[in-house]
Amino acid sequence: MEPVVLRPASLVLVGASERSRWSRALLANLSRHGFAGPVHLVNRGGTAVDGRAAARSCAELGAQADLGVVMVPAPAVPDAVAGLADAGARAAVVLTSGFAETGPDGAARQAELVRAARGAGLTVLGPNSLGFLNLHAGVVAWATPIELPARRDGIALVSQSGATAFFLAALAQQQDVGLSHVVATGNEAMLDLGTVVRHLVDDPAVRVVAVFAETVRDPARFLDAAEAAQAAGKPLVVLKVGSSPATARSALAHTGALVGDDRVFDGVCARHGIVRVRSLEDLLTTADVLARTGRLGAGGLCVVSNSGGVCEIAADTAEALGVPVPEIPADTVDAVVAALPDYGTPHNPLDLTGGVEPAGAGDAVAALGRSGAYSATLVPFYPVPEGTAGLAGRQDELYRHLARGLAEGGVPGFLVSYTAGGIGPAGRAYVRDAELPYLSCGLDRALRALACARAWSAATPRTRSLPGSTRVDDRPRSERETLALLGRHGVPVVPQTLATTPDEALAAARASGGPVAVKLASPDVAHKSDVGGVVLGVDGDEEVRAAFARVTAAAGPGVRVEGALVSPMRTGGVELFVGCSVDPVWGPVLALGLGGVHVEVADDVVLRQLPVAADEVVDMLRALRGAALLRGARGAPPADLGAVGAAVAALGDLALALGPELAALEVNPLLVAGSRVEALDALAVWEPLS
Repeated sequence: MEPVVLRPASLVLVGASERSRWSRALLANLSRHGFAGPVHLVNRGGTAVDGRAAARSCAELGAQADLGVVMVPAPAVPDAVAGLADAGARAAVVLTSGFAETGPDGAARQAELVRAARGAGLTVLGPNSLGFLNLHAGVVAWATPIELPARRDGIALVSQSGATAFFLAALAQQQDVGLSHVVATGNEAMLDLGTVVRHLVDDPAVRVVAVFAETVRDPARFLDAAEAAQAAGKPLVVLKVGSSPATARSALAHTGALVGDDRVFDGVCARHGIVRVRSLEDLLTTADVLARTGRLGAGGLCVVSNSGGVCEIAADTAEALGVPVPEIPADTVDAVVAALPDYGTPHNPLDLTGGVEPAGAGDAVAALGRSGAYSATLVPFYPVPEGTAGLAGRQDELYRHLARGLAEGGVPGFLVSYTAGGIGPAGRAYVRDAELPYLSCGLDRALRALACARAWSAATPRTRSLPGSTRVDDRPRSERETLALLGRHGVPVVPQTLATTPDEALAAARASGGPVAVKLASPDVAHKSDVGGVVLGVDGDEEVRAAFARVTAAAGPGVRVEGALVSPMRTGGVELFVGCSVDPVWGPVLALGLGGVHVEVADDVVLRQLPVAADEVVDMLRALRGAALLRGARGAPPADLGAVGAAVAALGDLALALGPELAALEVNPLLVAGSRVEALDALAVWEPLS
């Protein structure tokens, strides 16, 4: 991406006019916010705009411009972009809508725009964009009136929606959140999300990149940007909306119902150290907190307030978020007690009480920060008032001593308003003067942001190249063939015998030495239990013969029957589901969750892109809501997670080796009982032959 896109020294506005609200807003923003370079105007009639001369074309300008902002009607955009080359422009921002977002005709027009831009050697941001802000460079090329935050540092905001970018910038201004950039990527005809994020990661003014995304058009570029952000120690915080079925082509397997773009994206975030949030407010607050804390050290959260009720709320919320709130270390208790009134009690969260002296409040906060037990300190407190001229002396002292305590504590810390609000010019001036690390977002959002900061700080992003194994050309069509293939490629499978007669079934059952499972063997029946093709716990000669007859008759007319599969009966343990499918955006993915007949009901599934390593599978298992079952319950032995990880990783590698013809590969269940890990049932689904 050309640096000039977001840092032009000169501009030309194509389509400028007094009637255009975009034109009026652009000119006002550039003037009001101090753009230092020349701004040239072009419109079809060469008509002056608010007393400023305009040329009829870029060729008539007689001047050079780094960047063009195009706001002509959609049919005229390709020619307008191509004409920018006559002014020496290297990039364009296209505000005009009516392109791919409108359907096939608009998509064709967008393709024409791209051809025109490439022919002229230009890069395009948009179309359907509201522009961008580069606050460090003093460029506010934005097409609506906008108020800028007072703090111009820290967060680069990238949004595919221009209106959402505007709302976030307005919220940043209201809550005194520092921004370095705001970029509305629009339809991303040439510059997509990943490209813009990757560019911003390299900007030294950027400490965090915050993204609002409706889709990810180029996953490879997006992941490259995520890996670059992680390598640079710059958090990438993403609010992604929208979910859809992964693919209808794998509907014959459970995987197709479980893999969706949204849940796969959760796995992408977990693997690549991306912080995912669920609301606009959380996007901004989390980015703000991370920009100010950086990577947190070891330890829990210390909470200090002058309200016992708020302390209780904070403790409950932190527990729900998985944020530890450890007790005050024994060697710090005396210092805290000395800072409190006689009736104060030293606990975390710490209730300062209404009778605490301002200096004591600061001393307590400082002592807790220095204790070594905490990675961050949060002080829920009175919101900083706008009318600070009338600020009570005691409240002023409390703010200033708490600011001192947070600074002396040596760990990142904030004073946060009890509830969400804003902060005006006088309040911002007071916060600067008192050197108060203030959040006006409210306690709940601050705690969620700190939970995200802890998770990001502790994350170990993973990358794994595709396995080096050669392609596997087997095409199993039945459970028997699929299990055999899995067994040959490192996945433990239950022993099985194909019986074509009752006598063969009886011989296999006797050889197993105990009760058996008898299942229909047919390449035409994917889920045998649905048709009554499974009998479990079969014991005794007559029972085996009856089970054979029952399952082979269950198939119904026209179904190919190979016989019955006879396997040793397995009981106890935990049943897992493992499935591989192809997501239309992210490619091959693996789903892992509780299995058996409960896979859809429990809805306890974690997904990752393939390939996965064994240790990453272990992390996936620990992320399941039902993970406690694997740790051993009611006297059952704990599962050998390493063995499970190796088996699941081998299955994922096999799915990749089977090539693009594979629609889905699943094991349900994968039985885990202590150190024993076995695939009991398996299914492969193939793409139809073209």
